[in-house]
Amino acid sequence: MGLKNAIDSLGIAGLTVDFDSAQLAPLAFSTGTGATAAASDLTVSAQFKNAGSGGLAALSAIDVSSDAGAAAALGNIESLLQTSINAAAEFGSAQKQIDIQSEFIGQLSDALKAGIGTMVDADMEEASARLQALQVQQQLGIQSLSIANQQPQNLLSLFR
Repeated sequence: MGLKNAIDSLGIAGLTVDFDSAQLAPLAFSTGTGATAAASDLTVSAQFKNAGSGGLAALSAIDVSSDAGAAAALGNIESLLQTSINAAAEFGSAQKQIDIQSEFIGQLSDALKAGIGTMVDADMEEASARLQALQVQQQLGIQSLSIANQQPQNLLSLFR
């Protein structure tokens, strides 16, 4: 009835919709009335089986009142079982793909964290080495100045 209600809610003047969801009958659009109805009617044939039911509409056609009906019903039920098995297999496959992607992303994240940690460690080691080199240069500079300052005093001590 959702389709009929949606069409009726459009408010198109002169358009009537005849549809009974309990019957598998065509959907009829009528644009005329009385004697002119036949000349201007537009009929759209459309039949659908509970589109969102996943094939369960086939259960409504099961008739087990005879042997032939029971055999046909068994065939329909086996077909529905196979459909559900196929759907479960597709769900399992999709779940496996999601699991694989999740594991890959986890490993990628771990690798990125380890790489960043290594880069930080390398930067710290480089900074530490640079600091030690500067400290050695400073010590050498201080010793050079100390030696240079002692030279004039050594010369003065010779004159005494």
